[in-house]
Amino acid sequence: MSFEFFRKKWFVWLAVIFAFFVFLHLPALHFPYHQDEYKWPTYANPAVSASGIVPHPPLTEFLYRVIGGHIGYDNFRFIPFFFGILNILLLFYLVKTIFDKKTAFWATCLFAVSYYSLLASLMVDVDGAVMPFFFLIMFISYFQLKKRNFQFSIFNFQNLVWTILLIVGAVGGFLVKVVCVIPVAVLAFDFALDKNVFSDKKKIFKSAFYGLVGVVIMILILVFSKFIFPFFNLSYSLKYWEHFVNFGGRNWFQIFIQLIKSVLYASPLLLLPLFFTSKEIFKKARPFFVFLATETVFYLVLFDFSTGALDRYFQFMIVPLCVISAVVFVSIFKTGDNRRNKEYLLLGVLLALFLSLTLFIPQFVPSLYPKKAWISRALSLKWNFLYPFSGGSGPLGFYVSFLFLALSWIISVGLILLGLFKSHLRKAVLLILIPIGLLYNGVFIEEYLFGALYGSAPKLVHNVVQFIKNDQQINFVTVYNDNGGYDIQQIGKYRKRLYTDPAFDINEKIATLNQYKEFYLEINIPRIDPNSVYRKYLDSCKIIYDETDRYISAIVYDCRNAPDVKIND
Repeated sequence: MSFEFFRKKWFVWLAVIFAFFVFLHLPALHFPYHQDEYKWPTYANPAVSASGIVPHPPLTEFLYRVIGGHIGYDNFRFIPFFFGILNILLLFYLVKTIFDKKTAFWATCLFAVSYYSLLASLMVDVDGAVMPFFFLIMFISYFQLKKRNFQFSIFNFQNLVWTILLIVGAVGGFLVKVVCVIPVAVLAFDFALDKNVFSDKKKIFKSAFYGLVGVVIMILILVFSKFIFPFFNLSYSLKYWEHFVNFGGRNWFQIFIQLIKSVLYASPLLLLPLFFTSKEIFKKARPFFVFLATETVFYLVLFDFSTGALDRYFQFMIVPLCVISAVVFVSIFKTGDNRRNKEYLLLGVLLALFLSLTLFIPQFVPSLYPKKAWISRALSLKWNFLYPFSGGSGPLGFYVSFLFLALSWIISVGLILLGLFKSHLRKAVLLILIPIGLLYNGVFIEEYLFGALYGSAPKLVHNVVQFIKNDQQINFVTVYNDNGGYDIQQIGKYRKRLYTDPAFDINEKIATLNQYKEFYLEINIPRIDPNSVYRKYLDSCKIIYDETDRYISAIVYDCRNAPDVKIND
């Protein structure tokens, strides 16, 4: 490769984006595993767990068992991080293949500055980084073949390579998680549209037959994968998948909350430009729109994921949103009026500056339960409160100002509405939106990584674990919300976790509190309801450790002499 290649500006800028993406992840590579995250080092460690207990297709367990055994069970964030690095490079190549280099730069920039992307590339699981890797391989191969008019000739080396990679992407993704059959179906549907299949009944029946054959092949791959991965237990996986087949009695409120959280993570910068999609943009990016719609219906309607971590499952949105939004930005900037670009960009900076000032207003911290407490504040426009962001698979909780969130979305949505009614102002709207979107994602990233404004739970975990480890009187600790639970397990003093969700049986919880009168760790994000039996019980205990970082505290309680708690307390 010649030296001149490296001197090209586009390569330099790609290197800058790539370096920014990499360095942004480094501070969080050793963040504490949270809740479901620490199942993975447990599953992967043969000294702790037998093989075949992961309820997903076998490649998931294989990846974590093989890689985890080499890098160490405390370094599992390196696995999604590695796939995240591959993804940003593949994303650039994909968008360059479909559109052009400029659009590819926009897509990778959006991917690099997105908080949701950062979280996905650090979360110990497969939804955020591993599955998109196979998705990207599949889409790249598909569009390369589409450029060649789908000539599947074994005598054409390039076509053969892309065909093999298409199969690798499809089968590999399916062997990571069954839901990866959806992008396969999306590409098959796009192929059918491209070949005008739906205009002819014979073509429809023929394509339906091929689709049925494809489904049978996928099932056979899953069944016979046991010969390659002997540990895979298909019956165990089927039993697990039955858990999501529920056509009645869903917790729709929880689904709505998780969906809103995913929207907040995605940010106005990735979501709102979609409203400026033209027919031409839709036609070019059709598979990505179909993919978004299909996956959304799958997770919200077809199956019941109300008890799962929907904010983790919805990480599939990141790649298609980056692609579509990049196309919108480039398309509108190409045709808009250039005379007042700097003025509109400056207006966006001034609005971002105004929004940043709201971050320093004194904040109230309501408890997460009952949810009506913070919902009531939101509806009554008392927005100077902090909302906790956490999840079953991470991250360990951090706060963001609800006032900042609300105003950011109100201003951004107002701008988009202006652009919808005044199409000639769309370029101005997007120029104003960019600084607001960058600030929005920057606040999420900063609080997740450092907690400089509202407190850092990871920092508190490190200090309190050292205290518990060195205190000889502490034999076992019950951990509130499992904040720091994995780290307590590693020092051999973990008793159990304490959840305060009202959905749990209160009588059982009280019996457990009275049974284990020993030591409790409370890293108080989210806050416990001050009127709950849990708060009253912990307040009756002796505090032996208390460290506060802004709005978050780590407290160790000695409850050995605490009085019994009763239901009527």
